[in-house]
Amino acid sequence: MPLESLSDVRILLVARKAAGTQILRTVFTLAGVNKITLTDEPRRAIELLCIEHFHAVFVEGALEHDGMPFAVAARRIPALLNPMIAIFAVFPEARKRDVEQARDLGVHDVICRPVSPKTIAAKIRGVLAQPRPFIAAPTFFGPDRR
Repeated sequence: MPLESLSDVRILLVARKAAGTQILRTVFTLAGVNKITLTDEPRRAIELLCIEHFHAVFVEGALEHDGMPFAVAARRIPALLNPMIAIFAVFPEARKRDVEQARDLGVHDVICRPVSPKTIAAKIRGVLAQPRPFIAAPTFFGPDRR
């Protein structure tokens, strides 16, 4: 798939706030991403990741799945089709500790609102063009930060 066009990229958007979600969905569309699956339930997002192929997941804030941070669940559930999928955390504002926590949970990157179509396109192209190697350790499974 040529990276100039994001029209074939499949994105899973996991968010609970309807108004912000619609704005984010519009930003994806303006970036050229047309295949967006939206869910407001982390449990449903995990189910979808077990049965459908996505290029990246964008998660609003620090959602949890069965008491576990979403990113950890998305990395450790054995039935997932791609446990190394790019996961982006989207925050209205991200403090240093939010970024560090997301990193430690296996998130690829943190994006702060408001976000532009250019930023979304750059993040998606980055993970598609140069996927990061993953680290699998007893207490961490996620993209290499070195």
